[in-house]
Amino acid sequence: MRKLIFLLSVLFFVQCSKTPEFQTLDSGVEYCHIKSHPDASVSKPGDVWDLNIKYYNSADSILFSSDDISSGYRIYAPKDSYVGSVEEGIFLMHEGDSSIFRVDADTFYKLSRKMKTPAFIKPNEKLTFYVKLKKITDGAEYQKVIDEYNSKQFSQELLMIRDYLEDNLPNYEKLESGVYKSLTKKGKGKQPVDSNTVTVHYIGRFMDGRQFDNSYERNEPFTFQLGAKKSVEGFESAILSMKKGEKSTFVIPSQLAYGAKGAGKIIPPFSTLIFDIELLDL
Repeated sequence: MRKLIFLLSVLFFVQCSKTPEFQTLDSGVEYCHIKSHPDASVSKPGDVWDLNIKYYNSADSILFSSDDISSGYRIYAPKDSYVGSVEEGIFLMHEGDSSIFRVDADTFYKLSRKMKTPAFIKPNEKLTFYVKLKKITDGAEYQKVIDEYNSKQFSQELLMIRDYLEDNLPNYEKLESGVYKSLTKKGKGKQPVDSNTVTVHYIGRFMDGRQFDNSYERNEPFTFQLGAKKSVEGFESAILSMKKGEKSTFVIPSQLAYGAKGAGKIIPPFSTLIFDIELLDL
């Protein structure tokens, strides 16, 4: 496999050694178009790029390959200025083009990846990118499709929540925020307000009963300041409805939790979250 990658790299560079050779932008980005479709469309900031992309360091070690992403690699064309990074080069491409770019590694990590340059990157090192711009989609049209899809998913979720409440929490109330609450044990203390620091125990689970978090098992209550965005909107809304010493179960729609994106491998997209919460202190 390593040999194949090397041969492909040689092939690309042989093609780029013909006219035109690598050219250099004022920013220092070097580029060479392997296949060009000058009559095809070009992108504008805010469009969506469907890409095949690989990039290597100066030692010819592969750092990333979009082939490893089964769903394909799709990103927004940045609206901000990315002078000196690979995005500046991609803006030169037409739909269907294939190109090679050489980019300053430090610039790439700081601008494109928004992260500290890894320690293994040498000073003034360049990264080599092999890019095919498969498709350009208008950003507004793409967002319209996404919004329509999300709306359908959220509507279906609300139907599932209704069935869950009828089967499991018939004595629920709906809070103004859209969170559903079922009181388990009344509290006798004060009710928190925004900016209060609260301490809670909780069990987080999905509607099928699977737990994704449990502070009781860790013997580690969660202490945080309300309004400081240390938890999702629905979780804070739930706590604001409680009194010290209270225990309640809350059903939080995904729009008040992690929404259409989910949270890594733990919380899938459009996940309704169930929380059993005990307000210990404020």
